[in-house]
Amino acid sequence: MHPVIRAALDAGRGVTTGSELLRRGAGRRDVERAVGAGDVVRVRRNALVEGSLWTESKPWERHELRALAVAGALGSTPPLVLTHHSALAVRGIEVHGVDDRVHVARIGQGRGRTDAGLASHRPLAEALTSKHLDVLTVLPAVACVQVAALFGAEAGLVSADDALHRGLLTPQDLQAAMASLRPQRWSREPASMVALTDSRAESAAESRTRWALKTLGFRMPEPQVEILDERGEFVARVDFLYADIKLVIEVDGRLKYDTPQALWDEKLREDRLRELGYTIVRLTWADLDDPQVVQNKVLRGATRAAA
Repeated sequence: MHPVIRAALDAGRGVTTGSELLRRGAGRRDVERAVGAGDVVRVRRNALVEGSLWTESKPWERHELRALAVAGALGSTPPLVLTHHSALAVRGIEVHGVDDRVHVARIGQGRGRTDAGLASHRPLAEALTSKHLDVLTVLPAVACVQVAALFGAEAGLVSADDALHRGLLTPQDLQAAMASLRPQRWSREPASMVALTDSRAESAAESRTRWALKTLGFRMPEPQVEILDERGEFVARVDFLYADIKLVIEVDGRLKYDTPQALWDEKLREDRLRELGYTIVRLTWADLDDPQVVQNKVLRGATRAAA
């Protein structure tokens, strides 16, 4: 890799712009050669990401790189702010059910526009923004409300739960964002999202499960429950529990068991729970895409638990 390009990528945490490379002394042919060799990936005009970093990133991790690169390419005059899930991604907050476009807005002035890779929204007040790693974004709570308004309550809930769990926002922050944006003028989704948020959620799969149970009309189970045996010794910490009927709901996320040993340990754990009289319903990530599958599994589990 050309040393100027290498230095620029290192300085930009894996992203840079074509104009920055030219400013540092690389030639246009050097840049095109790097793109052709796969050393960098052009994610948008003037926006470049280190090739190996892009290749090694999981599909849902690439949005952070794309957002950082595009933010740099678009410049800061007038001030540009990342919004929606683009703001969440650069802060490392979980996202789900959103699009691949980078979402931005200007502060105080400018007009919205949309193309294949960019969605530019109406201007925002500076008070709704803050910097993260030298990148200007909307506040996490604002971004969660924006996501819920544009992509639905489930998408917003995944992000809001994750941010709450990690202490990156508070319920009061969400209420303040609702008051500032007033999304209820055009969508009920943000209010539905805020009402269901729970800082105890530990994964996107758990947030999606709660949303599925809510929309299907089930009462809410208790999340993250420790189960002890008759001697008071720890047996398991389950995702969800209906204690009155001893029904456990476990949900597998996108990456739950990464080794055979982890899978074996989970089997032993479930065997022990069954010995204690618990019925277990296991939902997969794919199940959560089909409410009918979730409903059937939970109802069958409840029937077994009551038998």
